[in-house]
Amino acid sequence: MTLFIIGTIIILLLAILVLERNIRNRLVFYAFFISIATAASIVGYVYFSNSSSYTEPDESTIRHITAQQQAFGQWYNIYKKKTDTMDYYWVLYHKTMKDFRTGKISLNEAYLQFSQLESDAVALHNEIFQLAPPISLDDDNYNLTIALMEKTKAYSAAQLQTIRTAKMTADPEKMPDISHDEQVRYLNDTMLLNAPDMLFTANEITALRENLTIPEVN
Repeated sequence: MTLFIIGTIIILLLAILVLERNIRNRLVFYAFFISIATAASIVGYVYFSNSSSYTEPDESTIRHITAQQQAFGQWYNIYKKKTDTMDYYWVLYHKTMKDFRTGKISLNEAYLQFSQLESDAVALHNEIFQLAPPISLDDDNYNLTIALMEKTKAYSAAQLQTIRTAKMTADPEKMPDISHDEQVRYLNDTMLLNAPDMLFTANEITALRENLTIPEVN
């Protein structure tokens, strides 16, 4: 960057010398010269202000961010396994819905699969509610992790409610003696009424990643 600035200054000086010899009107020349000098001053001020405002992270700051990374990283690995399992259960739910819709399984088989899935989803839901953020995180990182968990808990609750309602609807003893198409419609209605929206946590993850990144040293 220093060589670039020196080169720019030399070019500007040469341009001024050439213009000084070719511009006959001194007012025009002085106006042009003042404009160039003003622009160069502004660029130099912005550059050196940014350079002087940048401070390299000291060793204690680096150690602190590293400790934050480790604390959050260990927690996030557990969190990711929970959400991966949650996604897997959602895939199983849709598979049971599809298998019943296409006649691959009976209503009784669908009920049994929904019952097992509900039991597994309840256990996972309780584990998610017990997954507290590390208390060693800074306030900002802790609050971001709390926000992340609140969204995840809401999603897990809605997913569990969808599975539970599907099980209740598919109960052979409670399902009206109607056609297979009508039974499928009832189950589809429970999904449309209860299915959760997409779990969107990109904002929290992005902010946490920025907070937990050690600044680059120039």
